[in-house]
Amino acid sequence: MIISRRNFLILSGAAALTPVLASCGSGSGGGLQYWGAFQDQQQQDYFKKERVDAFRGSAQVRMTVKPNDTIDQLTQTALAAGTGPDLVLTPGPAQVAAYAGAGYLLPLEQYSQKYGWDSALASWALEASRVDGKLVCLPAGYETMMLIYNPATLEQHGWKVPTNRTEFEAICTEAKAKGLMPVAAGNADWRAASEWWVTFALNHYAGPDAVYSALQGQTPWTDPVFADAINLLSGYYQRGWWGGAVDSYFTNTFPNLYAALASGDAVFMITGSWATSEILPYFGAPAGNDATWDWAPLFPLRDGVPAEVWDLGIGQTLSINAKSANPDAAAEYLNFLETDPKRQAQGIAEASLQPAPVHLSEADFPASVDERLVRLYTKLSNAATIGYTTWTFWPQQTDTDLYTNFDKVITGQLSTQDYLAGLDGVFRNELAARKVPPAPTPTGLAR
Repeated sequence: MIISRRNFLILSGAAALTPVLASCGSGSGGGLQYWGAFQDQQQQDYFKKERVDAFRGSAQVRMTVKPNDTIDQLTQTALAAGTGPDLVLTPGPAQVAAYAGAGYLLPLEQYSQKYGWDSALASWALEASRVDGKLVCLPAGYETMMLIYNPATLEQHGWKVPTNRTEFEAICTEAKAKGLMPVAAGNADWRAASEWWVTFALNHYAGPDAVYSALQGQTPWTDPVFADAINLLSGYYQRGWWGGAVDSYFTNTFPNLYAALASGDAVFMITGSWATSEILPYFGAPAGNDATWDWAPLFPLRDGVPAEVWDLGIGQTLSINAKSANPDAAAEYLNFLETDPKRQAQGIAEASLQPAPVHLSEADFPASVDERLVRLYTKLSNAATIGYTTWTFWPQQTDTDLYTNFDKVITGQLSTQDYLAGLDGVFRNELAARKVPPAPTPTGLAR
């Protein structure tokens, strides 16, 4: 619904947006207050027209636009004071758990029954939206990890899109020998980007069943299957496959990486679905070149891992403020925002909005949509097996340690064994404190 919390800091101008309307406080004036933050002015204008002004419910919606880099703090401050918007936007399940524990969120079970959310939304959505068994939010936008590439680059070198580790490593070896960057990667713009690739290694080497077991506290993060996954990924860095070299990795910026992919100096990018909009200025007419891009599902890194695992990320959630003066109208608006497949598909096509977790078919999209996006979201809607993005399903401190200390692994400052032992210790503490977000089973997207 708004920009992913994992990449808002790297987008120019995001923090400069000014409010459209002044905040009136929860439920005041007989209307609903909605606070939003957006990737750009075009996305903001679209949302106001199609998701605010177009609502014809029992209460008028008043939208206030907040800067991306402060909306979470502003929301937290307002909720603590017993005010804030009627619909509470969060960056993901970990924040939801904190708000629910503080009593800021209204349970939604009665509204789920009233509006039939159990049939309108993917089953994982409700499963991942409960805290202590209570439904307290709905995912407002979801994302996945993917492989992006320039088809002309593969054709020039006689390569095909890899479908397994052997094929991938063969291309990386040859690409490095030719002076190319096998995988465009770097974290100069966003240090936490390192967790994108840890997510890739854990889910596609260890596998989603192993990750799910660890998130339930049943398997320790020190298990050999996780050590092997981290060693494999660290080895890719040491070979210069990720970002060209370890030193370069820490200075590579996303604009330069996108440009390298367009020019053919880089072969692949393993990133999130948010990149399908970020990449556009570097390809074709906007960039003054004839380059094109495409995407493919990520591939298994070990025998026994499913051929396609769709790493699930929840970019934002929506809840109802427990102090809302009009919770029924807030639920009516929440249902409007979440459940219409055509509205979700139109938002993807016209404003690059992340969709709510409804089932999307090709017929839901307008004729003007990029077919690559149709292919992405229809396949994601029908995914048989999901994986777990670390920024969605790991508790906050464990997640922070995961990406900050992984950087020490690839620079040789920390062994894999010590890295995982430290991670497991922090996770056990957060598990005992009931801070681990709920996770659906690996077949959680099935209806």
